[in-house]
Amino acid sequence: MRGKTSSTIQARTNPTVLVVDDERDLREVLCDVLNIGGIRVCVAASGREAIELARRQPPDLIVTDLRLGDCTGLDVIDDIRRDASATPAVVITGQQDPAVLAEASRHRLLEVMTKPLDVHRLRACVTQELQRQARTRRSDLRTRRFRRLARQANQERRHLRTRLASTCGDLARAYGKISAQLAAQQTLIAYQQDLLKARTDDDVFRTLFGLFVRRSGPVFGVAMVCDANAELQVAGRFGVPLPDDLPFCRHLAKPIIAQVLANPTCGTLDAGEEADLFDPAIRRYLPGLTLLAMPLIPSEGELIGLVILYRKGEQPFSRDDLDLTRLLGPSTAVVIRRND
Repeated sequence: MRGKTSSTIQARTNPTVLVVDDERDLREVLCDVLNIGGIRVCVAASGREAIELARRQPPDLIVTDLRLGDCTGLDVIDDIRRDASATPAVVITGQQDPAVLAEASRHRLLEVMTKPLDVHRLRACVTQELQRQARTRRSDLRTRRFRRLARQANQERRHLRTRLASTCGDLARAYGKISAQLAAQQTLIAYQQDLLKARTDDDVFRTLFGLFVRRSGPVFGVAMVCDANAELQVAGRFGVPLPDDLPFCRHLAKPIIAQVLANPTCGTLDAGEEADLFDPAIRRYLPGLTLLAMPLIPSEGELIGLVILYRKGEQPFSRDDLDLTRLLGPSTAVVIRRND
């Protein structure tokens, strides 16, 4: 038996042809015929040996005699195809029986060749099939490469879209924040310019009250300043169309004063939900009433007044309203201190 591999084979990646025949002379002839450049030829003298070789190294093509000592070539093909269903095969037979040839043809063979064997035809058949497989592998390789590149391109495109969307969102939020800050600064500058014209505390409170009316509609208010005993006293009442009476304003302001003295910061309160804080005399007026408190603190730790704005059933005070009081409070307090 000749050597199992061609001397020209450089790597196990070359196509492998499994030759199966129980006649030594025919095995050598087949090995010589197929021992051409680039083909690795493995030979087996029985069906069992062929199956064991195929399990260790699946062949790219099978060339087998129909009649073997321990089984048929068709049995070998069926067994190998359990693991590699597409393995092509060539069967060689010395029988001319139509039934035998018909049985062989049902195994989807490349060729059924009869003896005496046409070796040129066999070599051409094997060479053409292996070339076809090589083209298919190259095509599959290109396809996989293109698909991989396409997936990478799609992933990069999605990543770029995500980054672009995130960047656009960040820019939009930054623009919105800057625009809001600019609008707030413009409001503050305009308010400070109006305060320059104020000569009395009443002028200051009317300016503040008018700003809220222009920005958000009807608003009521109570303005308070500290007297000589450092106690907050009502200095003015405001409202559209008319302010509420003094007793109501005092009852409304009393719990707010207590909260502000404990925590002198701007804040909102739903009077209807917190009715227990207020005098029973005004509780029937509290449903739907919301308050916004603005302490007047010209310098840290110094409370000189308090402005309480409230709405009756209209839209509650918003976060923007709360931010506005925080923005206007210091300037208002400074002017009130100046008037003293």
